[in-house]
Amino acid sequence: MTKPNFAAMSKSDLKAYLLKNRNDTEAFHALMDKITSEPNQTFYTVEEAGKLQQIIEDRRRIQENS
Repeated sequence: MTKPNFAAMSKSDLKAYLLKNRNDTEAFHALMDKITSEPNQTFYTVEEAGKLQQIIEDRRRIQENS
């Protein structure tokens, strides 16, 4: 079986692929490379985990209302 070209796939397509192929470490690393190459990333500490949960809930509400 031929693997897809992970470098050419969008982040969304890679996520969908990984949900179907959870043991594909090559795809996982390709997705991580795409994520870490994005500008303006925000990293949270363990102490800020509550803040991250609030951001996730806010995004879900926005998606539900759009």
